[in-house]
Amino acid sequence: MDSPTSNRRILVLGVAFGLVLMSYIVRLWTLQVANWTPYTLQASANRTSVVYGPAPRGLILDCAGRVLVDNQYVWNVEVVPNQLPTREDQLEQISAILAGILKDVSASRLRDTLQKLRSAQIQTVPLPGAQNVPFEIVAHIEERGRDLPGIRITEQAKRNYPHGTLAAHLLGYARGITKERLESYQYLDYPDSALGDTLATSGLKGIRSLPLYGSDSVVGQTGVERLLELDTHTAPPVPILQGRRSRTVYEVDARNVPLRMIHDESSAPGATVYLTLDLQIQSSAEQALEEAIKGSTGKTGAVVCLDLQTGGIIAMASYPTFDPNGWVRGWSPEEFEVLNNDPRRPLFDKAIGGQYPPASTFKIVSAAAALETTSITDTVTHVCKGIIYEGAQHQPYRCWLPQGHGTVEFYRGIAQSCDVYFYELVRKNGLTSTAIGEYARQFGFGEKPSIDLAGTVAGLVPNREYKRNRTGEPWHTGDSLNMVIGQGWLLATPLQVAIATGALATGGEIIEPTVVRKIAWPSHMRREPTLFERKVVRHLDVKPETLQKVAQGLRHAVTFENGTARMFNALPFDVAAKTGSAQHIPGKTAHAWMTAYAPFEQPRFVVTVLVTEGGYGSTTAGPPAYKILQAAMAAQQRLTPTE
Repeated sequence: MDSPTSNRRILVLGVAFGLVLMSYIVRLWTLQVANWTPYTLQASANRTSVVYGPAPRGLILDCAGRVLVDNQYVWNVEVVPNQLPTREDQLEQISAILAGILKDVSASRLRDTLQKLRSAQIQTVPLPGAQNVPFEIVAHIEERGRDLPGIRITEQAKRNYPHGTLAAHLLGYARGITKERLESYQYLDYPDSALGDTLATSGLKGIRSLPLYGSDSVVGQTGVERLLELDTHTAPPVPILQGRRSRTVYEVDARNVPLRMIHDESSAPGATVYLTLDLQIQSSAEQALEEAIKGSTGKTGAVVCLDLQTGGIIAMASYPTFDPNGWVRGWSPEEFEVLNNDPRRPLFDKAIGGQYPPASTFKIVSAAAALETTSITDTVTHVCKGIIYEGAQHQPYRCWLPQGHGTVEFYRGIAQSCDVYFYELVRKNGLTSTAIGEYARQFGFGEKPSIDLAGTVAGLVPNREYKRNRTGEPWHTGDSLNMVIGQGWLLATPLQVAIATGALATGGEIIEPTVVRKIAWPSHMRREPTLFERKVVRHLDVKPETLQKVAQGLRHAVTFENGTARMFNALPFDVAAKTGSAQHIPGKTAHAWMTAYAPFEQPRFVVTVLVTEGGYGSTTAGPPAYKILQAAMAAQQRLTPTE
């Protein structure tokens, strides 16, 4: 009979055996069930190697489908490091053959380069100095392919701006991704819904995600190229212009040497984007602006042409400009020094980022504020003798017309841009700087336009607190006199002046300007085209009759005998306009402004022109505005969306 001690030992051994068996079962379940996916991925990664290729970007077209930005395909000589021979004599032979084909590099230098590149990786590496090679070299390398293991020709899509400098600031440019940008984008994958089932059907379920970016990616840096890089309103972000990278999967041995190719997936371009920009009007605008600057004392300038029906910007230019192709091919040190040191700042977009005193174009706001907050009517008059004196020091405040305008009522005050009339609205009718500032902000001054282009700024609407913080002094009546005529610390961009003019033309709508008309997604994205509709940010809290009176004042600037914008009378359609001459630095010629809209009864287009140091708006900024309105009105049918 077994003793109790023996029974206990058997029981303990049985329990221990059971626990060991249970641990094996749990471990097997963990490996084969719970963690099947990560171990499958690891196993797949161990037996395969994936090579990614660059993605071509989507096209950028104008509103009529004409190409603004496309891709130019070039041939590059590249090296596959782990396919290079290990024997030095074979490497020397490859170097000698390549030197004979390339001609501008020695065999010894090529051998040193190939020795440094030789490694276990499959990813291709560009051969230094052998990018964008001619077809003759491509043909020779392909012909000698058997003698050149590890050397291959690849095709690369490089960004191309076929119209050179045209719309350069708005379009922006794209170039190779920076290390910092790649680090911030490294976790972004191409949308699963756009990858299809190719990998799943090929039995490679462990290799699923496709990185959106790699070290060879080209990304937008400025302008529309940057704006439409990704749709960041979704989670995760969806690529727009950025295309889908190619992917080739190899089965490899323990040394990472390819045994066979088991999957090949070609690249695909990004979305095709239709802008609101019109190629012909843009060209007319840039030509007219350049002629105005070169034919005057002007130094730089900007143009904005806004379609009030769609909210689209159909032309926007900044002068001087640059050729974005320079960023693609690479500027020479001499070229970039010229660009970077030019005091006119050709790389800076003055239409959305330049801040200038709006001068008399701001009288649109001042006139509306006076009608809304004081007791004046359109029949109230003031006498202009060309100058007034204000304060204990009798500080002079002059009208632009030295001899004065005589007796001036509301409409003539706007039409002839009489500064003294507006001074007297402050001094005699009680128009305050607080009211001017409030209505300025309603019209969009002092706030960043909602266009999302990098470099867009808010301008400045000053107040008492601003002056005290800046100078330590209180606000004086003289500050209000400067502000009411668009001078002093007041600053605005050409885009803001265009938006404010549009608000007057539409009876009080602050439009959200857009540069995108439609996004046509590639078929593999499985998305319907995205259409951009007209958006109104807000409506002015201003009585309709007030806006009608101010608008009539701008119309009289064209129709009155001494109106400052009489040049527009020669056009076959009715125009309303406001000129401006902005004082800025003592001793410097004034900045010339012109802002106008047409047709007057049913407004469709707004044009705003700025020529820095151009003098009078009527003589310098007026002619380009005239030509641009003429071009826009002639293109109405083409500019009207048909979708």
